[in-house]
Parts: sequence; structure tokens; C-alpha cells
Amino acid sequence: MSRLNEGQLLEFADNGFLVVPDVLAAGEVDALIGEAEKLYTTDSPGRTFESDGQTVRAVHGCHQTSGRYAGIVADARLLVPARQIVGDDVYVHQSKINAKRAISGDVWPWHQDFTFWNRADGMPEPRVVNVAVLLDEATEHNGPLLFIPGSHRAESAETVFSGKAGEKPEQDSWRQHLAAELEYTVSRETVELLSREKGIVPALGGAGSLIFFDSRIVHGSGSNMTPYDRRMAIFTYNSVDNIPVEVADPRPEFLASRDHAPLRVPR
Repeated sequence: MSRLNEGQLLEFADNGFLVVPDVLAAGEVDALIGEAEKLYTTDSPGRTFESDGQTVRAVHGCHQTSGRYAGIVADARLLVPARQIVGDDVYVHQSKINAKRAISGDVWPWHQDFTFWNRADGMPEPRVVNVAVLLDEATEHNGPLLFIPGSHRAESAETVFSGKAGEKPEQDSWRQHLAAELEYTVSRETVELLSREKGIVPALGGAGSLIFFDSRIVHGSGSNMTPYDRRMAIFTYNSVDNIPVEVADPRPEFLASRDHAPLRVPR
């Protein structure tokens, strides 16, 4: 698989996400897992923990520190569909590997990714797509991604600041973007309203499957209740014509890449 067919593109446009099963081979996934485990144990500013302060939650900037992850972002199976969806040449604005550890992997609240990239990074428009690589099977019980289909087209997806009453988010509050309690979330009332028509859908698939999802779709995930990890790498491809504008306090490179050179598939 490289290019998405017309039916897949229509499904993505309608629902805001698309699951493509079994794209990467088992050996490729094993190599990515091995590299992820190294990054989980390496002290870095992009590594974040669950609320217990000990369990790794995610590692950001993996394509900047790992040759293996730098290679996968230029893989035709990810890059070509990303360019199809965005409609332009792209670069990686952000990358991360979510751990979602067995038993202790915690909730990601309902949110929209573009809110962070627009408000914190100065990204002008949602000409961007996420491509997630499942490193483990995503089941109904281990905290899979949950999507509200069609919510990427909704005008009523109100985003709220999760701080204390009367408190305003500060320009340099990027550390909160790595915490278990996200800075910007979508309210319960909005989730209820948006889910009335199409409900809430889990993105399930085997290891090596890809999940493409719109930056505006309302999504989250529950806790991992199983004794098995649910690891997942996510790469954010942004149009080279949608480069963020200058902001007062830019986030670190591992959260908002300054390398805007268009990615090319290696020959």
C-alpha cells in the first residue's frame, strides 16, 4: 500500500479518520518497538510520565532523535497518503510515541489537536494530518483511540481551558501539553452533542496498522485495563505552505519542529 484509493479518501473526508490494517510487517514493528523502549528509558525533555510520576506516558520528538523513526516518517506507506490528504508537500511538525502501559496507561481527555498547534505554535490552518502507527494491537479493552465521526466538520466543538477558574493559559505553558491533564479539552456537553448523530467509534486494528486522522476531529482514549501495552507512534504531517507564524514564546523543537523542508521518499 502507498496511495489511498478514492473510497478511502472519501471515508476519511466523511468521518475524519481512516484505519488501514496491516501495513507494516511484523519485523518492522518489532524494530520500532525496540527503539521505542530505548527512548522510554532515556532521560529527555520530551519524555513525559503518567500522574504516578513513574510510568512513561509518551516520548515526543522521536523522528529527531532516532534514525529508525526518521526513516519511517519518509516511508512511502505513510508519506504518500499524507500528501494525498493534505494536498501538498509536507514536513513533520510533531512526532511522539504514546506508551499506554499495561494496567497503568491512563486516559487522554477529549480534545482537538489543531487547538494546540494553532494557539501554541501559530499554525495558520488545519492543513495537516496525523498518521498513527499501531505498535501493538488496539482492542476495545486496552485504551484505543476513540473518535467522534464527522466532528472535524463541526462548528460547535467548543474547546475549554482546563486550568483553575479565572486562570488564563500562559504562552510558556508548553509543559502542560505533556501532562496527563491536557491544557485544552472539549467539554462534556460538546461531546454529548457531537456524538448524538454518529456516536463514538474506537479505532481498532492489529500491530502494523495505520490510522489517519484529521487535526480537528474530537478524540481521546480511555485507560488500558489489560496486562498488555498499547504502544502507538503518531506523526503529524503539515503542509509546507502552512508553516507556523512566529509566536512570542515558541515551544521546544521536539514539540514544534523548525525543519520545514519537504519530505521525500528515498529512492
